[in-house]
Amino acid sequence: MVGYSEVIQTMAAMVLFSLILLTSNRMIFINSQKEIESSAEKKAITIAQTYIDEARALPFDANTAGGPPAQVPEGFSSCGQASTSDFNDFDDYHGLNETVDWQKGSGDGAFDVSIQVLYVSPSSDFDIASGHTGTPYTEFKKMVVTVTSDYLTDNNGDKIEIRVPYLRRYYKTQ
Repeated sequence: MVGYSEVIQTMAAMVLFSLILLTSNRMIFINSQKEIESSAEKKAITIAQTYIDEARALPFDANTAGGPPAQVPEGFSSCGQASTSDFNDFDDYHGLNETVDWQKGSGDGAFDVSIQVLYVSPSSDFDIASGHTGTPYTEFKKMVVTVTSDYLTDNNGDKIEIRVPYLRRYYKTQ
C-alpha cells in the first residue's frame, strides 16, 4: 500500500502542475494580445497624426496658395480630393481612402485610413457632422482622420476605429 500512495501523490502533483501551467500559458497569451493591441493603437495614432502634419504644412485653400483671396470667406473653394496624388492644399485630403502597412514595404495592409475635411462653423461647436464641402464657406475647416484595423478591437472582440480630429482656422496674412 505504501507504493500506491506515492504514485497517487505524484499523479496529483502532475495534475496540479498542469493546471498551473495552463493558467500561466493563458495569462501569457492574453498579455501578448494586449501588447499587440496597444502597439496597434499607437501605430494608428501615429499614422493619423502623420496625415494631419502633412496637411497642416499646406495652404488653407486652393485660392490662398498665392496669397489671401480677395473676399474672405467667399473667396474660398470647395473641399474635395485632389484629382492626382499631388496634394497642394489642406482640403485635398477630403475623401482620401488608403491602406497603410504595419511596417513600410511589408505589404500587409494592416491599417485602413479614411479622411474627411469639411467646413465647420463655431455655431455648430465645430462638429464635423454639421460640416459641408462648400457654401456657406467659413474660416474653419476640420479634418478627421479615421484609422481602422483588424488589430484594433475592444474587450468583446469588436473592431474599433481611431478618430483623430484637427481644426484649422484661416488667418489672413495681408
